[in-house]
This record gives sequence, C-alpha cells and structure tokens, in this order.
Amino acid sequence: MSSLKAKPFTLFSDAGVEKEPRRLRFDFNALADFEQTNGMGLGQLLTMKAVFGTARAMLWVGCKWDDSTLTLQKTGELVGEYIRGGGTVDEVLGVCFEAAMDQGALGTPTNKEDGDDDDSGNAPTPKALEAASKPGGSGSKKPKP
Repeated sequence: MSSLKAKPFTLFSDAGVEKEPRRLRFDFNALADFEQTNGMGLGQLLTMKAVFGTARAMLWVGCKWDDSTLTLQKTGELVGEYIRGGGTVDEVLGVCFEAAMDQGALGTPTNKEDGDDDDSGNAPTPKALEAASKPGGSGSKKPKP
C-alpha cells in the first residue's frame, strides 16, 4: 500500500457529473501506467503541450487505484461531460497537476500542513508547470558533483 495520501478530486461531483468525489494518487504505479498509456513520461508530454490526452490519462491513472472499474474511455467521457457542462480541460489538468506536484510526481513534494487534504482545486502556477516539464522535473534527482 502506498504511503501517499490521496487528494480529493471534486470538480465532477461539484458540477453534478458524478455523485461522489474521486481521489487522486500519483504513486509509482500511476506514473508507470501514464508512461505505458502515452508512450512517454509526463515531463516529455508536457513539453509537447498535449492537453486533452494528458488530462484524460492523468485523471485516469490518478483515480484508477481507487476504482478498478474506471477505464481510460470512461475517464474521457467524464471529462467530456464536465466540459459540456461549462468546465474546462485546463481545470481538470490543473487539479491533476496540483495533486501530482503535492505528491512528488513532478519534482519535490510540496509541504502542506497535514498532507494533501487541500481540495481547493487551484491550478499550479505557470512557473511550476514549466519547472515540471524540464528534464529531471519528474521527481528524479541527479546527484550533485
């Protein structure tokens, strides 16, 4: 079992797309599944600005640990329904990136009081996204000479 604390994903439940909030967790398995699904790592995909595929895959790998019936196709349908209801793909991606950054999947984990329970849904800053998309921004640190 992972020691990462899941982050609530409330966009869909707040918008009436789903009844209950989902929970995001970006552990090693989620990152590996993301790579296998997209054929490249998250940092590489960010530099290509593949927004729709990235949002769908990030949400799927972040949530499927808690819902074994969730498929990539179903995730895309949920995102589509959210967008048709007035939401944006950037909002979905922002919450996923925030959770991934909080949990150390994109660099060093952020230090919040009492873990990752902040469900504010605020997207990461452009500077944080830029740093995460640079080589080495996926959590791997090279030793200093």
